[in-house]
Amino acid sequence: MNLKLLIFRARSRGVPVYCCLLLCVYLVLKYFYWRPLETESVPKHLRGYLKFAENFKFPRHKLRAAEIKRLSSLVELLNNEREVFQTRRYGAVRGDTTTLVVQVHRDAERLQTLIVSLAQVRYIHTVLVVFSHSYYDNRINKLVASITFCRYMQIFYPYSLQLYPNKFPGIDPEDCLSVQGKRDKYCSNRDGRLTEHKHHWWWKACFIFNNLDWSDNFKGTVIFLEEDNYVLPDLLYMLRYTTRTLSYLQGIHVMSFGRPYAKYLDYDLLSVLSWRPPFDNGLAFNKTIWQKIMSVSSYFCMYDDVSWSYSLLNAFGKLRAGRADVVATAAPRVLSTSMFPSGRAAVRQISAWLADAKLFPVNVKAVMLYGSSGRIDSGSKPPPWGNGGWSDMRDHLLCLDPLMSTTTANFNDLTATSDPLTSSTTADYLTIAHHRVNMSDAEIRHLL
Repeated sequence: MNLKLLIFRARSRGVPVYCCLLLCVYLVLKYFYWRPLETESVPKHLRGYLKFAENFKFPRHKLRAAEIKRLSSLVELLNNEREVFQTRRYGAVRGDTTTLVVQVHRDAERLQTLIVSLAQVRYIHTVLVVFSHSYYDNRINKLVASITFCRYMQIFYPYSLQLYPNKFPGIDPEDCLSVQGKRDKYCSNRDGRLTEHKHHWWWKACFIFNNLDWSDNFKGTVIFLEEDNYVLPDLLYMLRYTTRTLSYLQGIHVMSFGRPYAKYLDYDLLSVLSWRPPFDNGLAFNKTIWQKIMSVSSYFCMYDDVSWSYSLLNAFGKLRAGRADVVATAAPRVLSTSMFPSGRAAVRQISAWLADAKLFPVNVKAVMLYGSSGRIDSGSKPPPWGNGGWSDMRDHLLCLDPLMSTTTANFNDLTATSDPLTSSTTADYLTIAHHRVNMSDAEIRHLL
Protein backbone atom coordinates (compact mmCIF):
# COMPACT_ATOMS: atom_id res chain seq x y z
CA MET A 1 0.00 0.00 0.00
CA ASN A 2 1.52 3.33 -1.07
CA LEU A 3 1.65 6.49 1.03
CA LYS A 4 -0.90 8.45 -1.10
CA LEU A 5 -3.53 5.74 -0.73
CA LEU A 6 -2.91 5.55 3.03
CA ILE A 7 -3.39 9.33 3.42
CA PHE A 8 -6.53 9.29 1.20
CA ARG A 9 -8.20 6.56 3.26
CA ALA A 10 -7.27 8.31 6.51
CA ARG A 11 -8.75 11.63 5.32
CA SER A 12 -11.92 9.94 4.13
CA ARG A 13 -12.38 8.61 7.65
CA GLY A 14 -11.78 12.01 9.31
CA VAL A 15 -8.21 11.44 10.49
CA PRO A 16 -6.10 14.63 10.23
CA VAL A 17 -3.24 14.57 7.72
CA TYR A 18 -0.60 15.46 10.34
CA CYS A 19 -1.51 12.29 12.27
CA CYS A 20 -0.78 10.24 9.17
CA LEU A 21 2.55 11.98 8.72
CA LEU A 22 3.50 11.34 12.33
CA LEU A 23 2.63 7.67 11.85
CA CYS A 24 4.87 7.51 8.80
CA VAL A 25 7.74 9.13 10.66
CA TYR A 26 7.31 6.64 13.50
CA LEU A 27 7.40 3.68 11.11
CA VAL A 28 10.55 4.97 9.44
CA LEU A 29 12.32 5.45 12.75
CA LYS A 30 11.22 2.06 13.99
CA TYR A 31 12.39 0.03 11.01
CA PHE A 32 15.56 1.92 10.15
CA TYR A 33 16.89 3.50 13.35
CA TRP A 34 15.35 1.59 16.22
CA ARG A 35 17.75 -0.17 18.58
CA PRO A 36 16.93 -2.35 21.58
CA LEU A 37 16.95 -0.58 24.92
CA GLU A 38 20.43 -0.36 26.41
CA THR A 39 19.09 -1.44 29.77
CA GLU A 40 17.11 -4.45 28.63
CA SER A 41 19.83 -6.82 29.92
CA VAL A 42 19.77 -5.14 33.34
CA PRO A 43 17.00 -5.95 35.85
CA LYS A 44 14.61 -3.06 36.37
CA HIS A 45 15.40 -2.64 40.05
CA LEU A 46 19.11 -2.16 39.22
CA ARG A 47 18.80 0.33 36.39
CA GLY A 48 19.15 3.18 38.85
CA TYR A 49 22.87 2.41 38.98
CA LEU A 50 23.22 3.26 35.29
CA LYS A 51 23.90 6.95 35.78
CA PHE A 52 26.46 7.49 32.99
CA ALA A 53 25.80 7.48 29.25
CA GLU A 54 27.42 4.84 27.08
CA ASN A 55 29.86 7.32 25.55
CA PHE A 56 30.59 9.22 28.77
CA LYS A 57 34.16 10.47 29.27
CA PHE A 58 35.55 12.75 31.95
CA PRO A 59 36.93 15.99 30.48
CA ARG A 60 40.63 16.53 30.90
CA HIS A 61 41.12 19.07 33.64
CA LYS A 62 44.28 19.84 35.58
CA LEU A 63 43.84 21.17 39.07
CA ARG A 64 45.48 24.36 40.25
CA ALA A 65 48.03 24.22 43.04
CA ALA A 66 45.53 25.37 45.67
CA GLU A 67 42.98 22.79 44.50
CA ILE A 68 45.59 20.01 44.64
CA LYS A 69 46.50 21.00 48.18
CA ARG A 70 42.87 20.90 49.33
CA LEU A 71 42.21 17.61 47.55
CA SER A 72 45.34 16.03 49.05
CA SER A 73 44.14 17.00 52.52
CA LEU A 74 40.69 15.55 51.79
CA VAL A 75 42.16 12.29 50.50
CA GLU A 76 44.33 11.97 53.60
CA LEU A 77 41.31 12.62 55.83
CA LEU A 78 39.12 10.03 54.06
CA ASN A 79 41.85 7.40 54.16
CA ASN A 80 42.32 8.00 57.88
CA GLU A 81 38.58 7.74 58.58
CA ARG A 82 38.19 4.44 56.67
CA GLU A 83 34.43 4.55 57.15
CA VAL A 84 32.41 1.46 56.29
CA PHE A 85 28.87 2.15 55.08
CA GLN A 86 25.70 0.04 55.32
CA THR A 87 26.83 -1.57 58.60
CA ARG A 88 23.44 -0.86 60.22
CA ARG A 89 21.77 -3.05 57.63
CA TYR A 90 24.40 -5.79 57.25
CA GLY A 91 26.37 -5.68 60.51
CA ALA A 92 29.95 -4.77 61.38
CA VAL A 93 32.93 -6.12 59.46
CA ARG A 94 34.59 -9.06 61.19
CA GLY A 95 38.06 -10.52 60.90
CA ASP A 96 36.86 -13.30 58.59
CA THR A 97 34.70 -11.15 56.29
CA THR A 98 35.38 -11.72 52.60
CA THR A 99 36.57 -8.53 50.94
CA LEU A 100 36.26 -7.52 47.30
CA VAL A 101 38.68 -4.74 46.31
CA VAL A 102 37.90 -2.79 43.14
CA GLN A 103 40.63 -0.65 41.57
CA VAL A 104 38.91 2.41 40.06
CA HIS A 105 40.31 5.08 37.74
CA ARG A 106 38.13 7.14 35.38
CA ASP A 107 35.95 4.65 33.48
CA ALA A 108 32.68 5.40 35.26
CA GLU A 109 30.56 3.83 32.52
CA ARG A 110 32.17 0.41 32.99
CA LEU A 111 32.26 0.81 36.76
CA GLN A 112 28.48 1.13 36.89
CA THR A 113 28.06 -2.14 34.98
CA LEU A 114 30.42 -3.82 37.46
CA ILE A 115 28.23 -2.52 40.30
CA VAL A 116 25.15 -3.92 38.55
CA SER A 117 26.84 -7.31 38.29
CA LEU A 118 27.92 -7.21 41.94
CA ALA A 119 24.33 -6.52 42.99
CA GLN A 120 23.29 -9.81 41.38
CA VAL A 121 25.87 -11.97 43.18
CA ARG A 122 24.43 -14.41 45.67
CA TYR A 123 25.66 -13.77 49.25
CA ILE A 124 26.87 -10.29 48.29
CA HIS A 125 25.29 -8.97 51.50
CA THR A 126 27.87 -10.91 53.53
CA VAL A 127 30.99 -9.23 52.09
CA LEU A 128 32.73 -5.88 52.17
CA VAL A 129 33.42 -4.14 48.85
CA VAL A 130 36.30 -1.65 48.92
CA PHE A 131 36.55 0.84 46.06
CA SER A 132 40.11 2.12 45.73
CA HIS A 133 40.19 5.26 43.58
CA SER A 134 43.09 6.84 41.73
CA TYR A 135 40.85 9.69 40.56
CA TYR A 136 38.65 11.79 42.81
CA ASP A 137 35.32 12.90 41.36
CA ASN A 138 32.04 13.50 43.16
CA ARG A 139 30.05 11.80 40.41
CA ILE A 140 31.95 8.53 40.86
CA ASN A 141 31.75 8.84 44.63
CA LYS A 142 27.98 9.37 44.49
CA LEU A 143 27.58 6.33 42.24
CA VAL A 144 29.37 4.18 44.82
CA ALA A 145 27.48 5.87 47.68
CA SER A 146 24.18 4.79 46.12
CA ILE A 147 24.98 1.11 46.81
CA THR A 148 22.46 -0.52 49.14
CA PHE A 149 23.06 -4.23 48.57
CA CYS A 150 26.23 -4.67 50.72
CA ARG A 151 28.75 -2.95 52.97
CA TYR A 152 31.22 -0.76 51.13
CA MET A 153 34.18 1.52 51.72
CA GLN A 154 35.96 4.10 49.56
CA ILE A 155 39.71 4.73 49.78
CA PHE A 156 41.87 6.95 47.60
CA TYR A 157 45.35 6.37 46.23
CA PRO A 158 47.36 9.33 47.58
CA TYR A 159 50.09 9.40 44.90
CA SER A 160 47.89 9.62 41.81
CA LEU A 161 48.50 11.60 38.62
CA GLN A 162 45.62 13.83 39.63
CA LEU A 163 47.52 14.93 42.75
CA TYR A 164 50.99 14.89 41.15
CA PRO A 165 50.41 15.99 37.55
CA ASN A 166 53.87 17.49 36.93
CA LYS A 167 56.21 15.67 39.28
CA PHE A 168 56.98 12.21 40.55
CA PRO A 169 55.18 9.89 41.05
CA GLY A 170 53.19 11.51 38.26
CA ILE A 171 54.66 12.61 34.93
CA ASP A 172 57.97 14.18 35.89
CA PRO A 173 59.75 16.20 33.14
CA GLU A 174 63.01 14.85 34.56
CA ASP A 175 62.00 11.18 34.54
CA CYS A 176 64.77 8.67 34.06
CA LEU A 177 67.62 10.96 35.02
CA SER A 178 70.59 9.15 36.53
CA VAL A 179 71.98 10.02 39.94
CA GLN A 180 74.42 12.33 38.13
CA GLY A 181 71.53 14.29 36.66
CA LYS A 182 72.06 13.00 33.11
CA ARG A 183 69.62 11.16 30.91
CA ASP A 184 70.13 7.44 31.42
CA LYS A 185 70.61 5.86 27.99
CA TYR A 186 69.55 2.48 29.39
CA CYS A 187 66.33 3.85 30.86
CA SER A 188 63.14 2.29 29.55
CA ASN A 189 61.22 5.56 29.26
CA ARG A 190 59.23 5.90 32.45
CA ASP A 191 55.60 6.92 31.90
CA GLY A 192 53.73 7.97 35.04
CA ARG A 193 50.41 7.06 33.41
CA LEU A 194 51.55 3.43 33.26
CA THR A 195 53.48 3.19 36.52
CA GLU A 196 50.46 4.50 38.43
CA HIS A 197 48.52 1.29 37.88
CA LYS A 198 51.22 -0.94 39.40
CA HIS A 199 51.81 1.47 42.27
CA HIS A 200 48.08 1.66 42.97
CA TRP A 201 47.61 -2.12 42.97
CA TRP A 202 50.45 -2.60 45.46
CA TRP A 203 49.35 0.32 47.65
CA LYS A 204 45.77 -0.89 47.99
CA ALA A 205 46.91 -4.44 48.85
CA CYS A 206 49.17 -3.02 51.58
CA PHE A 207 46.32 -0.81 52.81
CA ILE A 208 43.82 -3.67 53.02
CA PHE A 209 46.11 -6.19 54.71
CA ASN A 210 48.06 -3.81 56.94
CA ASN A 211 46.13 -0.61 57.58
CA LEU A 212 42.48 -1.35 58.32
CA ASP A 213 41.04 -1.57 61.82
CA TRP A 214 40.69 -5.35 61.57
CA SER A 215 43.89 -6.00 59.54
CA ASP A 216 45.87 -7.44 62.49
CA ASN A 217 43.41 -10.30 62.98
CA PHE A 218 42.16 -10.55 59.40
CA LYS A 219 41.59 -14.17 58.31
CA GLY A 220 39.28 -13.63 55.36
CA THR A 221 39.89 -13.77 51.62
CA VAL A 222 40.49 -10.74 49.43
CA ILE A 223 39.36 -10.85 45.80
CA PHE A 224 40.99 -8.27 43.53
CA LEU A 225 38.85 -6.71 40.80
CA GLU A 226 39.18 -3.87 38.28
CA GLU A 227 36.63 -1.25 37.24
CA ASP A 228 36.27 -2.92 33.82
CA ASN A 229 35.39 -6.35 35.26
CA TYR A 230 32.01 -8.05 35.23
CA VAL A 231 31.28 -10.74 37.82
CA LEU A 232 28.90 -13.65 37.52
CA PRO A 233 26.13 -14.34 40.06
CA ASP A 234 27.82 -17.45 41.51
CA LEU A 235 31.21 -15.84 42.24
CA LEU A 236 30.90 -16.10 46.02
CA TYR A 237 29.17 -19.46 45.72
CA MET A 238 32.26 -20.82 43.93
CA LEU A 239 34.54 -19.13 46.45
CA ARG A 240 33.24 -21.58 49.05
CA TYR A 241 34.37 -24.50 46.90
CA THR A 242 37.78 -23.05 46.06
CA THR A 243 38.39 -22.29 49.74
CA ARG A 244 37.44 -25.84 50.64
CA THR A 245 39.92 -27.10 48.06
CA LEU A 246 42.77 -25.38 49.92
CA SER A 247 42.24 -27.70 52.88
CA TYR A 248 42.25 -30.85 50.73
CA LEU A 249 45.14 -30.04 48.40
CA GLN A 250 48.21 -28.80 50.23
CA GLY A 251 50.54 -26.21 48.79
CA ILE A 252 47.99 -24.05 46.97
CA HIS A 253 48.70 -20.37 47.42
CA VAL A 254 46.06 -18.37 45.57
CA MET A 255 42.66 -18.63 43.90
CA SER A 256 41.55 -17.22 40.58
CA PHE A 257 38.09 -16.63 39.15
CA GLY A 258 38.93 -14.94 35.87
CA ARG A 259 40.19 -15.96 32.46
CA PRO A 260 39.14 -15.19 28.86
CA TYR A 261 35.69 -16.49 27.95
CA ALA A 262 35.39 -19.54 25.71
CA LYS A 263 32.57 -21.84 24.71
CA TYR A 264 31.98 -25.30 26.11
CA LEU A 265 33.70 -24.73 29.44
CA ASP A 266 32.82 -26.80 32.50
CA TYR A 267 31.19 -24.61 35.12
CA ASP A 268 31.52 -27.35 37.73
CA LEU A 269 35.28 -27.81 37.34
CA LEU A 270 38.24 -26.42 39.29
CA SER A 271 41.78 -26.83 37.99
CA VAL A 272 45.03 -26.69 39.95
CA LEU A 273 48.05 -25.31 38.11
CA SER A 274 50.82 -22.75 38.42
CA TRP A 275 49.62 -19.16 38.63
CA ARG A 276 50.38 -16.82 35.77
CA PRO A 277 48.58 -14.15 33.77
CA PRO A 278 45.79 -14.23 32.56
CA PHE A 279 44.72 -15.58 35.96
CA ASP A 280 45.18 -12.05 37.33
CA ASN A 281 41.50 -11.21 36.80
CA GLY A 282 39.67 -12.15 39.96
CA LEU A 283 42.86 -13.08 41.82
CA ALA A 284 42.21 -13.96 45.48
CA PHE A 285 44.32 -14.84 48.50
CA ASN A 286 44.47 -14.38 52.28
CA LYS A 287 46.84 -12.61 54.66
CA THR A 288 49.07 -15.66 55.08
CA ILE A 289 49.90 -15.55 51.38
CA TRP A 290 50.24 -11.78 51.53
CA GLN A 291 52.93 -12.13 54.19
CA LYS A 292 54.79 -14.53 51.90
CA ILE A 293 54.50 -12.01 49.07
CA MET A 294 55.86 -9.29 51.34
CA SER A 295 58.86 -11.47 52.15
CA VAL A 296 59.85 -11.29 48.47
CA SER A 297 58.53 -7.79 47.84
CA SER A 298 61.84 -6.64 46.35
CA TYR A 299 61.28 -8.96 43.39
CA PHE A 300 57.95 -7.24 42.79
CA CYS A 301 59.05 -3.67 43.38
CA MET A 302 62.36 -3.86 41.52
CA TYR A 303 61.24 -5.94 38.55
CA ASP A 304 61.47 -3.78 35.44
CA ASP A 305 57.88 -4.15 34.26
CA VAL A 306 54.93 -1.78 34.69
CA SER A 307 52.56 -4.76 34.81
CA TRP A 308 51.69 -5.72 38.38
CA SER A 309 50.72 -9.24 37.29
CA TYR A 310 54.07 -10.08 35.67
CA SER A 311 55.86 -8.45 38.60
CA LEU A 312 53.86 -10.68 40.94
CA LEU A 313 54.77 -13.69 38.79
CA ASN A 314 58.43 -12.76 39.22
CA ALA A 315 57.97 -12.50 43.00
CA PHE A 316 56.17 -15.85 43.16
CA GLY A 317 59.17 -17.41 41.42
CA LYS A 318 61.29 -16.50 44.44
CA LEU A 319 59.14 -18.44 46.91
CA ARG A 320 60.53 -21.66 48.35
CA ALA A 321 58.48 -23.73 45.91
CA GLY A 322 59.68 -21.62 42.99
CA ARG A 323 56.11 -20.90 41.96
CA ALA A 324 52.63 -20.19 43.30
CA ASP A 325 49.95 -22.79 42.71
CA VAL A 326 46.43 -21.61 42.01
CA VAL A 327 43.04 -23.26 42.14
CA ALA A 328 41.03 -21.66 39.34
CA THR A 329 37.52 -22.01 38.01
CA ALA A 330 37.64 -23.63 34.57
CA ALA A 331 34.81 -21.34 33.48
CA PRO A 332 35.44 -17.69 34.41
CA ARG A 333 33.36 -15.99 37.08
CA VAL A 334 35.11 -12.66 36.46
CA LEU A 335 35.09 -11.34 32.89
CA SER A 336 36.78 -8.30 31.38
CA THR A 337 34.67 -5.75 29.52
CA SER A 338 37.69 -3.95 28.05
CA MET A 339 37.35 -5.83 24.77
CA PHE A 340 33.93 -4.26 24.19
CA PRO A 341 33.25 -0.67 23.08
CA SER A 342 31.36 0.04 26.32
CA GLY A 343 30.12 -1.53 29.50
CA ARG A 344 26.55 -1.71 28.22
CA ALA A 345 27.68 -3.49 25.06
CA ALA A 346 29.56 -5.95 27.26
CA VAL A 347 26.46 -6.62 29.37
CA ARG A 348 24.41 -7.43 26.28
CA GLN A 349 27.03 -9.86 24.96
CA ILE A 350 27.72 -11.48 28.33
CA SER A 351 23.99 -11.98 28.88
CA ALA A 352 23.85 -13.84 25.57
CA TRP A 353 26.86 -15.95 26.52
CA LEU A 354 25.33 -16.94 29.85
CA ALA A 355 21.92 -17.86 28.48
CA ASP A 356 22.78 -21.57 28.66
CA ALA A 357 25.49 -21.41 31.34
CA LYS A 358 25.08 -23.88 34.20
CA LEU A 359 25.80 -21.61 37.13
CA PHE A 360 25.62 -22.72 40.78
CA PRO A 361 26.74 -26.32 40.12
CA VAL A 362 25.70 -28.81 42.79
CA ASN A 363 28.76 -31.04 42.46
CA VAL A 364 32.13 -29.38 41.91
CA LYS A 365 35.31 -31.27 40.94
CA ALA A 366 38.93 -30.21 41.39
CA VAL A 367 41.58 -31.75 39.13
CA MET A 368 45.37 -31.69 38.99
CA LEU A 369 46.94 -33.12 35.82
CA TYR A 370 49.81 -35.62 35.94
CA GLY A 371 51.78 -37.22 33.14
CA SER A 372 54.44 -39.93 32.91
CA SER A 373 57.11 -37.42 33.96
CA GLY A 374 55.15 -35.96 36.83
CA ARG A 375 52.79 -33.07 37.23
CA ILE A 376 51.84 -31.20 34.08
CA ASP A 377 52.35 -27.44 34.29
CA SER A 378 54.56 -27.69 37.34
CA GLY A 379 55.99 -24.21 36.95
CA SER A 380 55.56 -21.01 35.00
CA LYS A 381 58.62 -18.79 34.86
CA PRO A 382 58.42 -15.05 34.17
CA PRO A 383 60.27 -13.60 31.17
CA PRO A 384 64.04 -13.31 31.82
CA TRP A 385 63.54 -9.56 31.97
CA GLY A 386 60.51 -7.32 32.22
CA ASN A 387 58.86 -5.26 29.52
CA GLY A 388 60.40 -2.07 30.89
CA GLY A 389 59.06 1.22 32.14
CA TRP A 390 60.01 0.52 35.78
CA SER A 391 63.74 1.20 36.06
CA ASP A 392 63.50 4.45 38.03
CA MET A 393 64.85 4.05 41.57
CA ARG A 394 62.16 6.37 42.90
CA ASP A 395 59.47 3.91 41.74
CA HIS A 396 61.33 1.11 43.54
CA LEU A 397 61.50 2.99 46.83
CA LEU A 398 57.90 4.20 46.72
CA CYS A 399 56.76 0.65 46.01
CA LEU A 400 58.84 -0.77 48.86
CA ASP A 401 57.22 1.57 51.38
CA PRO A 402 53.83 2.58 49.90
CA LEU A 403 52.25 3.55 53.23
CA MET A 404 55.13 5.82 54.09
CA SER A 405 54.62 9.06 55.99
CA THR A 406 57.42 10.90 54.18
CA THR A 407 56.73 13.12 51.20
CA THR A 408 57.45 12.26 47.61
CA ALA A 409 59.82 15.21 47.45
CA ASN A 410 62.51 12.90 48.87
CA PHE A 411 62.12 10.62 45.88
CA ASN A 412 62.38 13.50 43.45
CA ASP A 413 65.63 14.47 45.12
CA LEU A 414 67.05 11.00 44.54
CA THR A 415 67.25 11.15 40.76
CA ALA A 416 66.24 14.64 39.71
CA THR A 417 69.37 16.43 40.80
CA SER A 418 72.24 17.98 38.88
CA ASP A 419 74.87 17.23 41.52
CA PRO A 420 76.33 13.80 42.24
CA LEU A 421 75.21 12.21 45.48
CA THR A 422 77.76 12.20 48.23
CA SER A 423 78.86 8.91 49.71
CA SER A 424 76.98 9.64 52.96
CA THR A 425 73.74 10.38 51.08
CA THR A 426 74.10 7.21 49.05
CA ALA A 427 74.68 5.24 52.24
CA ASP A 428 71.46 6.67 53.69
CA TYR A 429 69.45 5.42 50.71
CA LEU A 430 71.18 2.07 50.87
CA THR A 431 70.19 1.81 54.53
CA ILE A 432 66.56 2.53 53.66
CA ALA A 433 66.53 0.00 50.84
CA HIS A 434 68.34 -2.65 52.86
CA HIS A 435 65.86 -2.21 55.68
CA ARG A 436 62.97 -2.89 53.33
CA VAL A 437 64.49 -5.45 50.99
CA ASN A 438 66.21 -8.74 51.54
CA MET A 439 69.05 -7.94 49.14
CA SER A 440 72.78 -7.56 49.47
CA ASP A 441 74.53 -4.17 49.38
CA ALA A 442 76.15 -5.10 46.08
CA GLU A 443 72.79 -5.78 44.45
CA ILE A 444 71.34 -2.50 45.69
CA ARG A 445 74.41 -0.55 44.53
CA HIS A 446 73.97 -2.14 41.13
CA LEU A 447 70.50 -0.59 40.95
CA LEU A 448 71.75 2.90 41.78
